[in-house]
Amino acid sequence: MGNGGPVALPPFDNVQIGADGTISVVPVGGPPDQLVEVDRLKLVNPPREALEKGADGFIRRKADQALDGPEPPDATMRVASGFLESSNVNAVEEMISNLQLSRQYEMQVKIMTTANENAEASARLLQNL
Repeated sequence: MGNGGPVALPPFDNVQIGADGTISVVPVGGPPDQLVEVDRLKLVNPPREALEKGADGFIRRKADQALDGPEPPDATMRVASGFLESSNVNAVEEMISNLQLSRQYEMQVKIMTTANENAEASARLLQNL
């Protein structure tokens, strides 16, 4: 979201985002040093205590902390380049956990099958008496 609403990028060869949120592009076929400013990211800084995570995973303002309009921009906020937002899930640990759960499930099914076979064998013995 830009300061003026949704950001629409024209066809470009390269895009750069400055520390202040300025979005610049090198137009298709243009020289690499010809940067054209397209828009500026709307950077906001709401208070942490006014935010909550929704069931869909998005972070929003709490209902009792809602504003009448959109969040006001904050000129002191900066964009840090070269950083990636990472997942809070460790893929290797989750795969190992899934394997362990799968093995436990298979073991439980095998125990239930064995118990059923034992019950059937007991029933046959009792019928023969």
